[in-house]
Amino acid sequence: MTEVRDRLLLMVENTKYSEFAKRLNERMIDAGVDVKRLSESVGVTYEMARRYTLGTAKPRDDKMEQVANAVRSTPVYLDYGVDIHGSFGEEKDTVTVRQVEAFASAGNGYINNPFPEVIRSIEIPSDKIYELFGRTSLEGVVIINADGDSMAPTLNPKDLLFIDTKICHFTGDGIYVFNFEDSTFIKRLQRVKGRKLAVISDNDFYPPFHLDEHEMFEVYFHGKLLRSLPLSLKVFA
Repeated sequence: MTEVRDRLLLMVENTKYSEFAKRLNERMIDAGVDVKRLSESVGVTYEMARRYTLGTAKPRDDKMEQVANAVRSTPVYLDYGVDIHGSFGEEKDTVTVRQVEAFASAGNGYINNPFPEVIRSIEIPSDKIYELFGRTSLEGVVIINADGDSMAPTLNPKDLLFIDTKICHFTGDGIYVFNFEDSTFIKRLQRVKGRKLAVISDNDFYPPFHLDEHEMFEVYFHGKLLRSLPLSLKVFA
């Protein structure tokens, strides 16, 4: 089995989507799935499935989910090499980003709502940190979930949000998690004329409001949004 795995990985070493193909081939071997079965499960031609395994093609988002299901994996692992776990784990050369006890609202705000235990941690390979986050360290970064639809389509309910908690004040336009008047929000903040901050929802149904200069002292920043990971589960059985 090891000999087969090594031969497959050697074949895809220098192709366009080589990293994806390596992970796919490993998962296919572990799941006992061959190219024919993969093509049938995903609904693509044998040649297209073969191209996936060789790293000369990569499935679109909808097909990526079907490929992941066929080999008992996840789209985010096949695409980026990121493992999602339901419990804490310590593995060599990985960085664990953990959940925090907070629940950010993309709506009218929550007061002390518990964080929904959907995913407790994500382990990210150290050599993928810069590729995924544009930085060399994830120190101070935590994950939370969003709820509500006021930031749609940018953020959707249950999306995993990677928050840099080292940013504890307004550092420029962006999406922040903050407390104001006893509620926790996740909103886009933008400096506007008159020394004010515009609090903006990406969903036009929710009107913006403004924080005057004297009100900014009442704002407590939990952090700034770095990245989001959609968490959309499709039911097949």
